[in-house]
Amino acid sequence: MKVLLIEDDASYRLGIEAQLTPLPFISAVLTAGDGEQGLALLEQTPVDLVVLDLGMPGLGGLETCRRIKRQHRLPVLVLTSQEDPAWVERLWQAGADGYLHKSAAIEQLPLALRSLELGASWWDRSATDALRQQPGLEALTELTPRERDVLQAMASGLTNQGIADSLGISAGTVRIHVHTILQKLQVSNRTQAVLKLLNRPDWLNGPH
Repeated sequence: MKVLLIEDDASYRLGIEAQLTPLPFISAVLTAGDGEQGLALLEQTPVDLVVLDLGMPGLGGLETCRRIKRQHRLPVLVLTSQEDPAWVERLWQAGADGYLHKSAAIEQLPLALRSLELGASWWDRSATDALRQQPGLEALTELTPRERDVLQAMASGLTNQGIADSLGISAGTVRIHVHTILQKLQVSNRTQAVLKLLNRPDWLNGPH
């Protein structure tokens, strides 16, 4: 997987680059110091995923995210030290696929990237709590279509291997999806996740 890291803080950018480069599923890490540079680089070099800082000068992280999603349709993981819950909703509306607080990046960044690579999303606990506080955003609406498929299969009583077989994916991918589902729904086990689904049967009829 080729990753573009857009971060204006040079020392932090070097630290994240050093963390990502040795990972076995990362083939290359490209870097840019701001949104304009990042967008220009994307016009020249294809990548698989973008790691984006929120608080940058110039174009800014929010508008950069919008343009990446509109022009390139790439997964975007936002890294930020921003604590304001309102920013989480803005990122959600801008199309971000994940949000990770910089304080948790060292521990969670590899798993977050694998989740996005496999078509899932990654909203850390603080982001999930913030989304849940916003009017009209319920926990189930945070799930991607693939996560919805996995949750429905869980409700049918399938094991991870059974879900993998039914959806044509690996058991390892299922485990990552289940982890993300439990995190988003703020539950500790599969039974609690399924109960959330059974309490909203109308949600199964389509996206909300």
